[in-house]
Formats: sequence, C-alpha cells, structure tokens
Amino acid sequence: MAREIKPTPTLRGEEAVEFWKKMANFKQSLAEKGITRESVRKNAMLLKSIFKDDVENGIR
Repeated sequence: MAREIKPTPTLRGEEAVEFWKKMANFKQSLAEKGITRESVRKNAMLLKSIFKDDVENGIR
C-alpha cells in the first residue's frame, strides 16, 4: 500500500535567513575550503577505481 504524503518541511524566520546567506556564499565557501571541480572529479575517479572490475587478473 502507498504511504501517506507528509507535508514538506519549510524554513521560517531566522532559519530561512541563515539558509539564504549560506546559499549566497556557497561558491565562496567552496573556494575557501579548496574544493574545485577538478578535485571533486579526481576524488570521484579514485572512488570509482575501487569498484572497477580487474579484467586482466580475472578479479571481479
């Protein structure tokens, strides 16, 4: 059976203001932490290599 649809939580008051401040400074905070597209791509490839099949050695 289907589950009941619950109301979507919403931010109000100061929570909403803080959220929009974080969103406005999102790219700046990534830059401060040294997170770039290239670093994310590199880490993703490393993670993906863990799960890659090793065809030459017959390891799966």
